[in-house]
Amino acid sequence: MAIRNALFLAATVLLAACAAMPRMAAGPITVKGVMTVTSDGAWNKLDFPGSGPGENWTSDGLTLDVLTFYVGLKEGEALAQTPMRDPRKPPAFRASMLPNEIVEFYEASVTRDGSTFKLERLAPAQFAGAPGFRFEFSATRKNDDVALRGFGHGAVIKGRLYLITFRAPRIHYFAKHLPRAEATARSALIKL
Repeated sequence: MAIRNALFLAATVLLAACAAMPRMAAGPITVKGVMTVTSDGAWNKLDFPGSGPGENWTSDGLTLDVLTFYVGLKEGEALAQTPMRDPRKPPAFRASMLPNEIVEFYEASVTRDGSTFKLERLAPAQFAGAPGFRFEFSATRKNDDVALRGFGHGAVIKGRLYLITFRAPRIHYFAKHLPRAEATARSALIKL
């Protein structure tokens, strides 16, 4: 366990050294050229090689809080990149997916490393001016056994998936950033 934690810490430090973390200004921010959200100015954007199709923002650091934007995922695309040594094909998005199937798609993507996921709540909700859904979850990160809480807001609009998720350690960081993360997700607008 101690060796695994030390390796995780070393990988995190190495990744942080490769990542640029520009501060997001307060006000409207365009994500991936299509989605606009309102930032309160307390987020940093994580730019690092191999980060996958999502755009990640954090306030206190990637392992402490992460707000992820999946913007305009097309039919057949995955939420996560497959590590080179992993022979398993990641799950792919289908435009016909129902909200519960999208949550299962998200779960399958974030638990590929052996982490756990438990859906706590799923309900219809407006997202970016379209009929969508909101879900809440709990999880345990495999590499350090940290208990997490999170939520997601999303919708399929014109056959593409738009999804914003937030996750943070259950103790302290989730409650600390929840109001700001919710406000950012609720401010989403899609430019089609």
